[in-house]
Amino acid sequence: MTEAAPKDDVRRAWLDEDEANLSAARVAKHRLVEQVRRLVDAAFQLDSGDAGYPPSDTDNTDDTDSTDGAAPPSDSDQPGDTDRAAHFMALAAEAEALADRVGALPRIPRAEVDGVNASQARRHDTLLVERSTINGRGNPLAPPMRMWADGEVIRGEVFFTAPYEGPAGRVHGAWVAACFDEILGCAQGASGAFGYTGTLTITLRRATPLYTKITYEAGFSHREGRKIHGWGRCYADGKLTAEATGVFVIPVLGRIGHGTRE
Repeated sequence: MTEAAPKDDVRRAWLDEDEANLSAARVAKHRLVEQVRRLVDAAFQLDSGDAGYPPSDTDNTDDTDSTDGAAPPSDSDQPGDTDRAAHFMALAAEAEALADRVGALPRIPRAEVDGVNASQARRHDTLLVERSTINGRGNPLAPPMRMWADGEVIRGEVFFTAPYEGPAGRVHGAWVAACFDEILGCAQGASGAFGYTGTLTITLRRATPLYTKITYEAGFSHREGRKIHGWGRCYADGKLTAEATGVFVIPVLGRIGHGTRE
């Protein structure tokens, strides 16, 4: 990766910081969030069927072999299901207890998030690099995408796992699009201003695979009054998978979170 953007670069709110410059508490929070991501991935892929558990000792394939006309046992009647359910419930209780403990800790003041100018955040927890759904290191819903400045171009890397799947083995197109929205939203800062997403046009060239390093690049194209134009590209294994163009509209008062597009 290239050097970090200068301190006066308005795009810095989106860009990764050197962990050596972070407080011990932020590093610890990132570790907690990463483990939550692991838990989400593991829970998502849990098999609630019988695979890997003791098979039934009784062959119930003949539904006519019954004295009372009852149907054959369903999956939930198979041996091993009770043990599995008990195991899952025990894990759910542990997760609930941990969620309660984390939920009891101090939270980011909502007033410091609502209406904040992304480039003028007063605390690290409100920076987009912390809270964004796409690249937020403090957001367990984010894949997350890592972004950095290369001159006026913003580059990014992301590794999508199973929870982000659309067609089998492929990243859901909505996530491909969301990453474009985020990186173009950052790249528009090269214009010296920021606007809300007005139009995002995406062309999907080929499938974007899971479990592969996906690279993005985006840049500022030109500005027309309050409209900022940008471009973006997405690659997997060096092959172009998608392209995008975006138009961002600067609010009337020129501040993210204030004014309207009208």
